[in-house]
Amino acid sequence: MSNLGIIIKELRERRGWPQTELADRAGISRSSLATIEIGRSVPKVETSIKIAKVFGMTVEELYSKAGFETGKAFTETPEDILERLRLASPIAVPVYTDFVIHAGDNVEAPIEYIYLARPKATGKNIEAYLIKGQCMEPDIRDGDIAIVDRDTVPEKGNIILCLINNEIVIGRYLMDKEGKPYIQNGHGKHDLKECQATAVVINISRNMR
Repeated sequence: MSNLGIIIKELRERRGWPQTELADRAGISRSSLATIEIGRSVPKVETSIKIAKVFGMTVEELYSKAGFETGKAFTETPEDILERLRLASPIAVPVYTDFVIHAGDNVEAPIEYIYLARPKATGKNIEAYLIKGQCMEPDIRDGDIAIVDRDTVPEKGNIILCLINNEIVIGRYLMDKEGKPYIQNGHGKHDLKECQATAVVINISRNMR
């Protein structure tokens, strides 16, 4: 059993939790947790962060506790260190006032850049748009910055930006009884067939207020 596995098991048992309870709270499978606790696998940093958060501590505190309890320091693999550094490094996101469909010489310059922590260590086509006026989506107000991912395929319930007749429409991506997608907002329903381009809203920033 690994040092970290011992500590995770002890912290779990002190709270009287079965493995399923900790696994559910951390958003991992029970089988993954079981292999960690018996030392068959060492969790990646991202998984360790989730487990540490459930116990109300930082991942550094969890690692330190593992080293303190056993008299040995817990060391990360080079791959884990690189992944942690990528996750900690923010990315610069360009902020536009109008929806940019195609890249090229005629694309407007961003009005500024904002910095966003990477949700995971993958490259994505992320942009941001300054919202002007009432967009008819309750979660987004005038002056907000909608941070969007142009590569993500919309899922039911997502807030998306959709370009219809050169106008940006913001609303919820939903499905009708026949499984056909549409956008719903304060103005009603919008058929996705009318959309020239879409982007999924992944975050809302109010740093320009």
